[in-house]
Amino acid sequence: MFEIRQREVPEQLVLIERHQGLRQVELADRLPEVLGRLGRLADQQGGGAGAPFVVYHGEEFDEHDISLEVCVPVQRTPDGAAVRTEPAHREAYARLTRAQFAPPTVGEAYGAVLAWVSEHHQQVAGDPREIYLTDVIAAAPDDEVVDVAFPIR
Repeated sequence: MFEIRQREVPEQLVLIERHQGLRQVELADRLPEVLGRLGRLADQQGGGAGAPFVVYHGEEFDEHDISLEVCVPVQRTPDGAAVRTEPAHREAYARLTRAQFAPPTVGEAYGAVLAWVSEHHQQVAGDPREIYLTDVIAAAPDDEVVDVAFPIR
């Protein structure tokens, strides 16, 4: 159902905002607002430097206690903004359409990437992430909107 691909991701400077203890039902409202705010901050500093992404922290997904980090790549550090350097890495990923980017299909995509990693004798080397290719809300059902990815080694 999902084509799993690999790519090299260069080191990136990213604006960050961390959230802990969120419930899954809160994400639909919270993520667009945070991504919009960080995107505007990046634009004020000369523009972003890549696709925004969200890193999900934790050993196992718990829909009632989600810890995540919203990241927007930038070219330079805006004054007073929280930033970090995302290290270069290789990642395995599945690209999803807007129609697929909903439960349970999005969860199946995470499972498919993990199965591919195991089948290809790779190791997960970091927390899972969703890389946003476009405005998910404005996208048509067949538009490709997000990559579900795991850093690997």
